[in-house]
Amino acid sequence: MKVILHNGQLQVAKDQHRFRIVCAGRRWGKSVLSQLIILQWALKQSGLYWIVSPTYRQGKEIHWRGLQRILAKTNLLIKKNEVELSLTLRNGSIIELKGAENPDALRGSAIRGLVIDEIASIRNWDWLWKEVLEGVITDYQAPCLFISTPKGFNHFYDLFEDGQAKPDQGDYKSWRFTSYENTTIKGLNEELERKKKDLTKDTFAQEYLADFTRTTGIAHKPWRRALHLIPLFEIPTEWGIGRGFDYGSAHPTASCRIRIDTDDNWYVDLCYKDSRRSIEQHAQAILAQDYGLGTVVSFGDPSGAQWFTEFSKYNLYIQPANKEVGQGMRGWVEHCVEVVNQRLKPVPGHTIRLPNGAVINDAPRLFVLEKAENKEFVTEIENLKWRETATGEIVPVLDESDDKHGHYDLMAALRYFAVSYEKPEPPYKPPKDDITLKNWSLS
Repeated sequence: MKVILHNGQLQVAKDQHRFRIVCAGRRWGKSVLSQLIILQWALKQSGLYWIVSPTYRQGKEIHWRGLQRILAKTNLLIKKNEVELSLTLRNGSIIELKGAENPDALRGSAIRGLVIDEIASIRNWDWLWKEVLEGVITDYQAPCLFISTPKGFNHFYDLFEDGQAKPDQGDYKSWRFTSYENTTIKGLNEELERKKKDLTKDTFAQEYLADFTRTTGIAHKPWRRALHLIPLFEIPTEWGIGRGFDYGSAHPTASCRIRIDTDDNWYVDLCYKDSRRSIEQHAQAILAQDYGLGTVVSFGDPSGAQWFTEFSKYNLYIQPANKEVGQGMRGWVEHCVEVVNQRLKPVPGHTIRLPNGAVINDAPRLFVLEKAENKEFVTEIENLKWRETATGEIVPVLDESDDKHGHYDLMAALRYFAVSYEKPEPPYKPPKDDITLKNWSLS
């Protein structure tokens, strides 16, 4: 079986790392490479092999015919089962197509090779990997290929970064390829140039340049990890402290603590998000985070009057957020998002010197401290998008691959604080030459 690969595909196919991560634009040849690599594994050693797509239907549409088309040129295929989407090869290997939307169908087997296609679009990836897929590759230490077009800074970005970190010293290696690098399709460059004119800059960058730095329809466009996510430092005791709250029964109660320097720059210091606790337990956990820090100015969802009362029973006092801005609910939400965005935008001439000595020129006024408790906050701010509902409303929601319900609890908590907090006025200090009544005499 003779197949011609372009240079990028050849790099990946020849590589020997156990975990290979490919970020590539559309029309680069991801599907063909996935099919050829799993066939390469299956022909080398008899066993069970899987291609897992975001849905069963996608797997069938993309890979079922593709695999058969490749095998049709050989005598390697001896059996196919269209109900189970399985292909049996002459050496006894079986290749099966699976959908990630049905985790129960991914349990119990021991496989010798795994391809995850369009991983950026798979929901609840971290849980699926840890609870299901890691188990099926363990027995044989099976190799894995993760391949996708990017979709913002989600789990695929984290996986890609793992492959960029010293690939010569571990099991992971990653590549990034643009659509232009596929030299096997005649006229592709001309087609891409037409797409470039038809699509927005952000969409083209994501879909065809495989660019992680841009996402389509994103709510917080000014956000940049390289600028806003900063290393930990010791926070001065004189800095102010605030909290934003979002609470719920059906979805998580969330809070983010914000440290405020003397020039009104904000630093998201510590986040909290949990759906499994009572109000008392939420209050105890948050008060434990703030123990010994002094006064914390807190604002929460103004529609939750009962929550304010319940939390106050446990000495956690929250004020209703300011809702006297914007026109109606949609206008208010848009205003809240814009308030955060204004703080994210770099300010020409604004210089910040952090307590650790680092200097940030043309600095924004909102940062996030880099720590494990804030990782989910970063996911939310990077992936919150505007979406039109069935009733025609435009609302911000998280992509379903990050939260199947679209919840954005930590960002909501930040917004409640952002539209409500007012920097305290400094105490009045009269100038030295100030004339007051005590200097005057009526006599």
